[in-house]
Amino acid sequence: MNTMYARLSLIGLALLSPLSYANSGHPLAPPFAAILPAEAQVRLALHQLPELRTGKLQQELAAAQQQKLNSGSHEWQLRLAQTKRKDAAAEVTRDQEISVERAVRWFGKAGQDQALGEKGKEIARIAHADIWHEAARGLLTDWFDTLRAIRYRQQVEEQLVVLQEVVSIATKRVKAGEAARLEQQLAETELQRQSALLQQAQLREEQLLRNLQTRYPELPAPTLTVLPQPLPAVANSKAIEEITEDNHEVELLELEAEMARMQASRVRADTMPDPVLGIRAARERNGQDSLIGFSISIPLSGTARQADAQAAVSKAGIAQAKLDQVRSKVFRDAQRVVAEREQSYRIWQTLHNVSQQSQAQAQTMLKAYQLGEVSLTDSLQIRRNAMEARLNAETAQLDALMAQARFELDAHHLWSID
Repeated sequence: MNTMYARLSLIGLALLSPLSYANSGHPLAPPFAAILPAEAQVRLALHQLPELRTGKLQQELAAAQQQKLNSGSHEWQLRLAQTKRKDAAAEVTRDQEISVERAVRWFGKAGQDQALGEKGKEIARIAHADIWHEAARGLLTDWFDTLRAIRYRQQVEEQLVVLQEVVSIATKRVKAGEAARLEQQLAETELQRQSALLQQAQLREEQLLRNLQTRYPELPAPTLTVLPQPLPAVANSKAIEEITEDNHEVELLELEAEMARMQASRVRADTMPDPVLGIRAARERNGQDSLIGFSISIPLSGTARQADAQAAVSKAGIAQAKLDQVRSKVFRDAQRVVAEREQSYRIWQTLHNVSQQSQAQAQTMLKAYQLGEVSLTDSLQIRRNAMEARLNAETAQLDALMAQARFELDAHHLWSID
């Protein structure tokens, strides 16, 4: 009986001692080396994503557009003409003319175009950084989803080993006449149920690992041998400012609003049309007369240019309104991220305590079962409760770790493109 009591005690400890409790002295600190891939691997994986390659091409496009704006849209025009002339005396002469013309930007339009080109390049750079940040968020979510699946599968495997031992003990007790045949059947049924759970857990883990490998082939498969403790966190205005003061989404909209105002100013300048300057040379009457001249033509502005200017002003107003909207959204998102970091830590602490209490209750039931004071049914139910409490605690622990990693990411302390 003493030997059986010792074996049951060891089973209870193996079942209920969480991986995280054994490593409770390991603090979590950036870059989360215990659970996240190496930063160099993350950067390589992000750089290979199609959306990041698109962002790079957008920067090249902005550089080409800047070159176009610097040179201007006006082009040189070459005119050649030949005229046959016949006077009253029926004498036939020929005239030739050549001219070169080009519209010229005036009233500071060239400088405005140059500024627009620079602003376009800056927008493309910040847009690329914003795409990077969103891609990093997606990678973080995919990675933690896979870690949760791995940890759940590990827990189910540990429980399966325990139940195999329980079936063995129940079988020996039945043979010794210390328990009814029903106890062995109940233990075997529980073992089969746990085997089905393991198959489901393995399938879920394989699916997430395959998806992760497909999207990020440069990353190694995640492993979970150490589950660090989250650090305490407090929601305050300083933490919110860490996210909002250097936010790519807001910065991008600020630049776009500024560019919209610059474009409106440029369109207003176009209400004064650009003059077309030209130089012409001509030979008349078979070369008897030679002419050299200068020409200037100015288009007469109409209502269409005024309408374009008004439309550009409206677009600038829309860009500013969108900026105000995004600022409000980013502030709310920052509040949520900071609050989740604090709340998830407190939730984990509560569930951690519940798991410890469930562990103590399961150990008590093991003793009672060994003494014949409770049935195997009651013992298995307590064991299920203890496993569920452990699963909830470790899931909350991973949630808290992800919430802290999300804060570090949004505050540009983790995987920052800058």
